[in-house]
Amino acid sequence: MSPLTPFHSRCPPSLPPSFLSVQTPEEPPYLTVGTDVSAKYRGAFCEAKIKTAKRLVKAKVTFKPDLTTVEVHDDSIQGPLKVGAVVEVKNPDGVYQEASINKLTDCSIYTVVFDDGDEKTLRRSSLCLKGARHFGALWETHT
Repeated sequence: MSPLTPFHSRCPPSLPPSFLSVQTPEEPPYLTVGTDVSAKYRGAFCEAKIKTAKRLVKAKVTFKPDLTTVEVHDDSIQGPLKVGAVVEVKNPDGVYQEASINKLTDCSIYTVVFDDGDEKTLRRSSLCLKGARHFGALWETHT
């Protein structure tokens, strides 16, 4: 193993982190407690499970009548949290108005538990969904 390759006993060598940090369109806008993930630990991605989540999803939306674009928290949205969805959004005046979702950003804070029992609190950018289908698709894309 080269001296530049990060390796820790809890993290088996696998795909480079750049392959793992790609978010797919099928991924949910936020992750839920109990979800199996790969979490960044000292430069490597290791298997973990989400223990707690402090949810904060921001959405960039465009209101239909006047085409103004604003960023709102997901609790101001009635409807599916999905890019392209037409939803009802509470406007700055507090009135719900039709809008479409342009972008979703997961700003949540997650506490994960690694296989050895250690815990770490991370942002979404340091996590990726675990699963053969997810990793298989990434591997095929990058080989």
